[in-house]
Amino acid sequence: MSEAQESALPPAGQEPKPHTVKRNSSSKTAIGLLLILMAGIGGFSIYVYQQQRQTAQELATLHDELQQSRSEQSALQDLLETQPVVKESLASLGEQQLKLDGRQRELEQKWLEKEHQRPNDWMLAEAGYLVRMAGRKLWLEQDLVTAGILLTDADSRIQAIADPSLIPLRKALAEDIAAVKSAPEVDREGLSLRVGTLLDNIDQLKIKGLEPKLEQDPISDEVSDQLSDWQTNLEKSAKQFAEHFVTIRRRSSQVEALLSPEQSAYLQENLRLQLQLAQLSLLRQEQANFRNHLQKAQSWLSDYYEADDSATQFMQKELTTLQEADITGHYPKTFAVQPLLEKTLAERWQTAPAAR
Repeated sequence: MSEAQESALPPAGQEPKPHTVKRNSSSKTAIGLLLILMAGIGGFSIYVYQQQRQTAQELATLHDELQQSRSEQSALQDLLETQPVVKESLASLGEQQLKLDGRQRELEQKWLEKEHQRPNDWMLAEAGYLVRMAGRKLWLEQDLVTAGILLTDADSRIQAIADPSLIPLRKALAEDIAAVKSAPEVDREGLSLRVGTLLDNIDQLKIKGLEPKLEQDPISDEVSDQLSDWQTNLEKSAKQFAEHFVTIRRRSSQVEALLSPEQSAYLQENLRLQLQLAQLSLLRQEQANFRNHLQKAQSWLSDYYEADDSATQFMQKELTTLQEADITGHYPKTFAVQPLLEKTLAERWQTAPAAR
């Protein structure tokens, strides 16, 4: 053994140091460094993730703020565009306010003028209103009774004023009341009901030719008691026996052409239409049309229906009577008192400011 090898050996009695201890210490250090490195990387990753999340939130907030800013900008633009319209509306409202103020001053002026009118002028105005209502009742509704009552009430109002200057008004009112009360009253409702009764009886009418009249042969069927007439009696007996099986009759008039069921229904509908048109002309006070429709219905009744039937005779008589009725009525076209009332009221309104 060489000296170098001997020097490398440990002294006698001393155990050599194991080399594994140094290796274990180095491994622990490496593992520790690795764990620190991994912890640093994990912490850095968490930090980066938090920073990215915070940045995303800030971007989202910024986006919302940007959208809100755009909305506000759009609303501001709309406001700028509608500003002229608002100005025009405000100007129009101002003009309307000025008109209302002027109207208010006008009404106040009229109220002040009214305070200086005669105390009974309101009764005169009420009389004028009653006269106008009487005209509507007379000319629109042909109500003579109500029109007369309204004119009488108007006269009572003027009488209560006790003003001698209004005597011409009362005189004209008296003439109007007399004209209304003396006018003939037309019972259009009653006439319309009579035409309606004829409409209901159309189905009971009998059309000509449906029941022809027949007559029997005037032959004596008596059998004589003479033996010499045995041959004649035999013929008569045979004839009487045969009459139980065969009957021969002759017509007393020429055979008329019968209407078909469709034609009969058409005829009835046309007759009904003429009577309905007569009712309409009655409501419209068309005298000529009223008579024309009744005459046409009467002509068809004579041409196509049995004259001897009681329903036909009743309808013919009613149609003749209705044609003689006067459906127009002769009412006064105007009231003599109305222009006098309007003139008197206008004069009193015009003289009212002078009394202040």
